[in-house]
Amino acid sequence: MYRIISTSRLTELEAHASALPMARAQCDRAEKDLEEEKARAADLTAALETANAQLANLRKHTAAEIELARSAAQRTRQQTNTLITEAQKQAKNIEARADAKARELRAEIEQLKAQLPDPLPSQQGVLARYENLVGADIDLTLYITEAPTGMTRVQMLLVLLCTGCGNREEESRYVYDDCPEAREAFLTYEGAKLKRCGQTHAETCRAVTLQHTLASLRAIVPGT
Repeated sequence: MYRIISTSRLTELEAHASALPMARAQCDRAEKDLEEEKARAADLTAALETANAQLANLRKHTAAEIELARSAAQRTRQQTNTLITEAQKQAKNIEARADAKARELRAEIEQLKAQLPDPLPSQQGVLARYENLVGADIDLTLYITEAPTGMTRVQMLLVLLCTGCGNREEESRYVYDDCPEAREAFLTYEGAKLKRCGQTHAETCRAVTLQHTLASLRAIVPGT
């Protein structure tokens, strides 16, 4: 038997039938979008795996760099300790050499003292004083010494001494009488000569020394 469909039902079926192509098109678009999302998800997964691999490599390299930095720091520490030890040894050696030099200078001073003339020269005072380029004194000093040689004679000694470099110039004259006229004659020529030498030396010398005592002793010992 045939079933009779009402007009309203038929209209509804026709409406569903006409909407079917549109629904199928939407379904196709949804399937396409799903495939695209799957592809995008695959790309993201691959990118994530790449990022994880890069992160692992970065951690590996970072650990290696940290180890290298630690090794470099340890080597630097060892080198520093070595340098400090060597510097301490060098300082001890320098101190030992300085002590030896001081003993040598003291012995030389004692030898010079033994060689001092008898009687000792009488220092008459510094006649002129100059300063070298670094402030060391250059003194022009007059010494008077009696030198018995059968007849009493007097030695007038002018010493120009640089306390910086130890440079020494001297002029001397023997007279029979230490009188103002004799001194004036001695200082007029010999004194003027040494004053010029002192001025010239002061304009060029840059030395400072701690051996002032030794230089002074040498200045008044003939032949040293």
